[in-house]
Amino acid sequence: MLRGTLAFLVLVTCAVLGAELRNILARRGLREPAMEGVSFLVVGLALGGRGFGLFADDLLVSMRVVVLFGLAWIGLVFGVQVELRIIRRLVPWQRWAGLLTPTVVGFPVVLGALVAGLSPALSLGLGAVAMAASPSPLEGLARGRMVQDRGAIRLLKLVMAFAGLPAMIVFAVAAALASPLAEAGGDVPAWQLVIVTAAVGALVGYALVVLVRGVQEHIRLLTLAGGAMCLVAGATAVLGLSALPAAACAGAVLVNRSVFPSRMLRVAHSLERPMLVALLVLVGASWGGASFSLVTFVLLTAVRAVAAWIAGEFLQRFARRRHVPTWTPGIGLGLLPQGELALGLLVAIVGFFPDTTGVLEAVVAAIIINDLAGGWWMRRQLAAAGEDRCDP
Repeated sequence: MLRGTLAFLVLVTCAVLGAELRNILARRGLREPAMEGVSFLVVGLALGGRGFGLFADDLLVSMRVVVLFGLAWIGLVFGVQVELRIIRRLVPWQRWAGLLTPTVVGFPVVLGALVAGLSPALSLGLGAVAMAASPSPLEGLARGRMVQDRGAIRLLKLVMAFAGLPAMIVFAVAAALASPLAEAGGDVPAWQLVIVTAAVGALVGYALVVLVRGVQEHIRLLTLAGGAMCLVAGATAVLGLSALPAAACAGAVLVNRSVFPSRMLRVAHSLERPMLVALLVLVGASWGGASFSLVTFVLLTAVRAVAAWIAGEFLQRFARRRHVPTWTPGIGLGLLPQGELALGLLVAIVGFFPDTTGVLEAVVAAIIINDLAGGWWMRRQLAAAGEDRCDP
């Protein structure tokens, strides 16, 4: 069994090769976004204790440095996509629809988890995972082929673009509740930890704005961003918090206050895929198999699907009143696929929250089911079956 530095090198090799393989398949038009995450999870499962046994069972603990930095970088990637300049261009009803729809999807999951006896922190964490949605399958479907009901596609993209905001806010509260400083008998209230998380992110974000001013070389920008994320990861780890919300706050400050935000976007995305692959391999290798939280699985599949369907019905009716032409039934099911943000939230929950036995296995299984079900619905309902219903 590989341990220490050797296991880290194997993980880095998997991350680099996985990212390059994805790029090669993308250039050849052979990508299948819904199955990419599943593929790397299978690789991790094969290399872990349930496969060849190359990694230890407590991989998320032994590779804590990778997890801390990876979560911070995923938070940064999410944060640099929150451009207020673009959000201000939307009409008010679009902003409200984009924010409220994922909230409606996540609320029944939180409520169901509380009724099932899960802790408030874990319940909110699962609700945040439920809110996350990935546009990758939708973009892959619409690229290079005829589609029907473009109004439905625009609505889904709108909600997916906003879904990370309520998810990150809810997760920040969940991480504060799970912190040892805020647990029963703790010295710091959870709301103060939420403020501290945002303050750390804002401080690092403004520091990056100053440090990258006048810098143009990609390697120097990457070094500064990497150092800043290490600072975020360390500062939040001391408080027993996840670096994800603080890094997202730092990324949002950076992209909205820097002079050339496009440069930082390129820098953030340059490490996004390798870090995502590394976390996927970590999650797959940590799959225990002996325990499985059936409650979590049902909440993130059946309950989430019903909530998404109901939210989609209200969204569609609301959009029609604003003269958005759309006729696709069950439009909310297009929100089922989940991407890298859901994965990052999962790793953060397992790595930092107490009492998560069986949660990793259940959430991974739920993400796979949601991706497959959402991709099937998109191909069936949105892919053009005939010229009579195709938009020009």
